[in-house]
Amino acid sequence: MQQPTVCVLTGDIVKSSALSDDGLDTVMAALAELATIIGTWPGESGVCYERFRGDGWQLLINRPAHALRACLFARAAVRRVSDRGDTRIGVGVGAATAAATLAESSGAAFELSGHGLEQLGVHQLWRIEEQRASPGDNTLTRALFAVCDERSRHWTGRQADIFMRLAAPDAPLMAEVAEVLSVQPQTVQTHFARAGGHALLEAIEAFESVERDA
Repeated sequence: MQQPTVCVLTGDIVKSSALSDDGLDTVMAALAELATIIGTWPGESGVCYERFRGDGWQLLINRPAHALRACLFARAAVRRVSDRGDTRIGVGVGAATAAATLAESSGAAFELSGHGLEQLGVHQLWRIEEQRASPGDNTLTRALFAVCDERSRHWTGRQADIFMRLAAPDAPLMAEVAEVLSVQPQTVQTHFARAGGHALLEAIEAFESVERDA
């Protein structure tokens, strides 16, 4: 029986030693909540999240097409609860065999995700590795992730929050977000634009279109 192709994100918190125990727990709780959010996306009924090694975490999502959106949402989830918080992420796309826990699960997706995290450079916080991609495709995809990583790295908490609201697959209108936040629509537009939201959303849609056709 052929193993399903999934996406695994393996991460740790940047400079976690500078956070208090409560601060770290808040960040990790935000990532756990993220798993619930991703579980509402189309085709994502089996999302799994686990925390490990204190500041480490792992997330399994069913659809590799959601990898870039998931990375951006992971950063946003951390940033909106911690102004200086961030997470490194290794993304692996490949076959996987599920077990009772993610720690016990196996397959190329897990191996590639862990390897991606280990291979991160000083100026790089995300790296994706795909089992099925050609070397050229892998290079282009890594470049896309690197650019999106850099563009979103300096988000404020408010920018991160608004990005998460407007970049969901079933995102509400800006006017609806403004009403929920009790601000003017122009305020929402300004924060989204300063977050690079329009370009990042275009990158997400392009990546998801290509991955769906893969």
